[in-house]
Formats: sequence, structure tokens, C-alpha cells
Amino acid sequence: MRFTFPASGIAVLSAFLCFSALEAQTVNLNAVSYAELPSGRDITVETFDDSEKVKKLKALFEEELELAGYNVTQGARMILSFEARDTEGSWSGGGPNRLIEIRESDNHTGKDAPDVRVNIFDSQRGGLLNPKRDKGITQVAPSQFRIDASIEDRTNGKRLWQGWSVTEDFAVGESHTVQRSMVKPIIESIGKTVRDE
Repeated sequence: MRFTFPASGIAVLSAFLCFSALEAQTVNLNAVSYAELPSGRDITVETFDDSEKVKKLKALFEEELELAGYNVTQGARMILSFEARDTEGSWSGGGPNRLIEIRESDNHTGKDAPDVRVNIFDSQRGGLLNPKRDKGITQVAPSQFRIDASIEDRTNGKRLWQGWSVTEDFAVGESHTVQRSMVKPIIESIGKTVRDE
């Protein structure tokens, strides 16, 4: 007995699996347990700001907590708070700007306007129509999207646990799929100490 599967279906499935694997590989998780969590599964989720991005992440945290068996409610003894931030990478090298050059006039009477030149085309140095990235430019620090979460005890204010996940793909940090792949392992590591997973 032979089974047939459309070639387009195989291509879509393999692309999805590759993309999912790529996303999973870009997330780094760490967590620290400071004290034993109180008994019970009631938990409150609090945020540090009310931006749309954070509201969506809060809903995602609450959803993942409920899937993990927690009861998300107001006024619970355990308080999970979180913040999300993105950091742009930094680069070094590259030399002077080759697209625009500004020079003062040779005579300093103040009557002549400054000399401004826009480099439209220059195959040697790179111009507006053929920008050439200098090979001397190197990335010193990658862009990152990071989610930090912590659990505190409402009765005494002590921090019981802290966890964070980081992806070095800044643009992907806006993706709901990637955010879920960052939140889920945080929830799974609640109460544990985890290093570089």
C-alpha cells in the first residue's frame, strides 16, 4: 500500500519545522531560585507599564500559566511580575561618512555658502546609488530582546524566584511566536535554577 503526499505540503511542512527549530535555538533561558515557593497554585500577574506590547505579553504569561496548571487570580500570595526590553546592537569601524561631505569656503569672509557635496556614484568609495558597506565594520554586541520575570511573596515582599529569556534576533522579538517560545520556558522553570538552556 502506497501513501502519497503532495510535494507542496512537504515543502511547507519542512519550512515550518526549520523555522520553528531556528526560533527555538535562538532563545537562551536562565533562572535562579532563592527560596521555596508557597504551597498552592494561585498566582497574580503584574506589569511595570501598560503599553500595548506589555499587555499582550501579560495575556501570554497568563495563558501559559493556566496551561501549566496555575490559577491566575487577583490578590494571590505569589506575584509574578515581568518586564520586556529590546537592546540594539553596536558596531565599530567603517570610517568617515562617504555619502555627504561638507566643507567651508576657502575664503573666510562669510559671504560664500559652505560647499556641500553629495556622493551620487563612486565605485571606489561607495555612493548614494551604489552604497558599499565597509568590510571594516564589525558587530561588537548583537541586538537582543529580553524578558525578565520574578516571583515575590505578597506576605513579606521577599523575592522567591527570578528567570529571564533572551533572543539575539531583535526583529524577531516582535513576533508572537517567538515571544511565546520565550515565555513558555520561563513558566516551566518557575521555582528552579536553570543556567544557559
